[in-house]
Amino acid sequence: SKDFRYAGELGFTIKLLAAAQASDESGLLARVHPALIPLEVPMASVNGVLNAVEVEGDLVGSLWFQGPGAGAEPTASAVVGDILKISESSGINSYDSATFAPFNIIPMNDHVCQYYMRLTASDQPGVLANVARVLGDAGISISAVLQKDTDIEKTQADLVIMTHPAREANMQTAVSLIRKLETVIQLDNLIRVENYAGRL
Repeated sequence: SKDFRYAGELGFTIKLLAAAQASDESGLLARVHPALIPLEVPMASVNGVLNAVEVEGDLVGSLWFQGPGAGAEPTASAVVGDILKISESSGINSYDSATFAPFNIIPMNDHVCQYYMRLTASDQPGVLANVARVLGDAGISISAVLQKDTDIEKTQADLVIMTHPAREANMQTAVSLIRKLETVIQLDNLIRVENYAGRL
């Protein structure tokens, strides 16, 4: 699709991502969404029936696990494994519940990341300036822009914008205002960008 092509031009691919980040100070942020992943990180090369899990710890650094996670055989194997575990269960909880404590859940609106935005816009002067003004008013700055003519007769163009890191709530506010701009025909997609240390 267009988004995969444009993401590639910017040095990324798109993956469905489930992520959980814990902090003693603020709590737990858990999220599931498509994300732009830098092409040079291992997660970008996970394809087909393969799934991957990356775990990062203070003492061990980054640990990487990869294996089949989709398709008939891997799914059947997982179901059979669950049934065997249930049948072998003694009914005794082997975990000490005293070690568990309530965890504060961080609202998604507090998540901070870069964003990829693709718009269909009128191919005329001032379009980018209008979008940049709305983003700027929300405290969001632009890191990269791609513009591609899509329909010369209708004078329409794809406008792809990558932002610097911004708070989710600010981005959603900006998106609602960008949709109302006269020069923006359609906001086609908004995808979060996963931040890897040393890359973004």
